Parts: sequence; structure tokens; C-alpha cells
Amino acid sequence: MDTLMKCGHTAHCEKVNKDGTRIPACAICNCTEIAEIIPDLTGRKARCGYFGKTFTHQGRKVTCHGEAESKLTLPFFEHKPDSEYDEYYCGCWGWD
Repeated sequence: MDTLMKCGHTAHCEKVNKDGTRIPACAICNCTEIAEIIPDLTGRKARCGYFGKTFTHQGRKVTCHGEAESKLTLPFFEHKPDSEYDEYYCGCWGWD
């Protein structure tokens, strides 16, 4: 999904209302309010939430270097307008 929520994350799921209608939702914050303004992400970068951290994953030592152009379609994207970088998840810990 590429719907930006008021919490700053993109919608990761849908919530089903009592009437059966589906609305976008953030699975991280349980937010169901859609952002009124979509920010201009031109020139912004996003870093993985684990960027720079070293850990052991599946028996090997890994240091996350996940960095990408900011865009709403990045996994678990969060726009952080007051920070130098937005945040997302690059998959460094796997996708299970």
C-alpha cells in the first residue's frame, strides 16, 4: 500500500469496520487516520531502522547498510520530517 497515515507510516494493512468496509491502517501504531497532505520526498533518503547496527542473523555477523531513496512503497516506511532520514525496513533481519 502507498497510503500515508497521520502517524507517518504507510498503511501496512486494512481494518474492517463493523459495516464491512475496509480502511487503510498502520499495523505498527494501530492508526487509521489518513494523512491530509502527502509530503514531497524528492531528494530525501530513508535508512533502515537497524542501519549501522551489527548483529548475528542465521549464524553470520551482519551490519545493516540499508539506505534508499525515500518513497511510500518502501517496506514499513515512516516519514520523519524533523529528521535527516526517513525510516524503513530493508530486510536485514529476514522476512519471516
